[in-house]
Amino acid sequence: MGYELLVTLEHTDKGVIATCEELNAVASGATEEEALKNLMQAVEALIETYGDEVKERLKERSLKVVEVP
Repeated sequence: MGYELLVTLEHTDKGVIATCEELNAVASGATEEEALKNLMQAVEALIETYGDEVKERLKERSLKVVEVP
């Protein structure tokens, strides 16, 4: 089963920082693709380490995008 995660991408002069605040996971890379790949590896490591705790946190919520005028 896959999960949807909210990821923030921040572009800096040294590359891209990808953050998933929900899991307190951060990774960086030279490009968006690299930062996202590195973040997914970090999330996978969290799931391997904390397993059910992480899965329950992700399962018990939903994401909704709202537009603010």
